[in-house]
Amino acid sequence: MGRRNRLQIKNPSLFFVTSTLRNWRPLFSKPMVLDIVQDQLFELFPAKADALMGYILMPSHVHLFVGCSKGGKQLAEFMRTFKSLTARKIFPGQGSIWMEGFDDLAITSERQFNIKLKYMHENPLRAGLINDIMNWRWSSAHFWHSEQPHPVLTREWDWLDL
Repeated sequence: MGRRNRLQIKNPSLFFVTSTLRNWRPLFSKPMVLDIVQDQLFELFPAKADALMGYILMPSHVHLFVGCSKGGKQLAEFMRTFKSLTARKIFPGQGSIWMEGFDDLAITSERQFNIKLKYMHENPLRAGLINDIMNWRWSSAHFWHSEQPHPVLTREWDWLDL
C-alpha cells in the first residue's frame, strides 16, 4: 500500500516502510553517518510513533517496521520528522537528501511480518556488505536473533490487533 492509501488507515497499524536517498546516492556509507541516522531514529520513539519493531539502515535507503496507534497519518508525520532531522543533522543547509515520499505496506499478519523481517535483515548480505546478518550493526537482526532487550525496539504485539 503506497502513500495514496495510507491516510485512509485510522486504526493501530504496523507499517513496513522503505525510504530512499535522492538518486540512490550512498550517503549513508560511513559508520559515523549510520550511527547518527540510527540515533535519530531511536530518539523519535515513543514521542512520534508507538513501536519500532525492526529496522535496517543501508548506504542508500532504510527499511523500518513502525507501529502507529493512529494509523497512516501518524506514520506520515513520523517519516516527515525522521527525514527532516536526519537531513539537517548530517548535511546541514543542503536541503533534502531523501527522495520525495516513501513506500509503505500495512502488515496484516505475523507471517507477513516475518517474511519482510527476513528480507530486510538480509539486505546487507545481498549487497555484499557482510557475510553474516549479525555483523551489520545498523539493523535489528541481533535483537530478533537473541533474547537481549533493547531500549527502543519491541517484540510485543499486544498494542496491535492482527
